[in-house]
Amino acid sequence: MENLTHDGAHIASCVSDDVCEVVQCEMCMKEVPASVAQSFEGNDYVHHFCGLDCLGLWRGNLNVKGVSTK
Repeated sequence: MENLTHDGAHIASCVSDDVCEVVQCEMCMKEVPASVAQSFEGNDYVHHFCGLDCLGLWRGNLNVKGVSTK
C-alpha cells in the first residue's frame, strides 16, 4: 500500500531521502502537541518527521486522551 496525503499525493519515504532524519519517537510523543491532530496536515507532519510506527503510537496516545484525530 502506498503512503498518500489526504489529497492523494505520494509521500516520499524517509529511507530514500538523503537529508531526512527521523526524530526519535519518544521525542515526538513528548514534543508534538495534541492540537496538531486537529490540523489537516498533522498526521503527515508526524509521519514524515517521526516515522510511520510512531504515527500509530501517537494516534493511539491521543485516542486514550480523548482527542479526535482526522
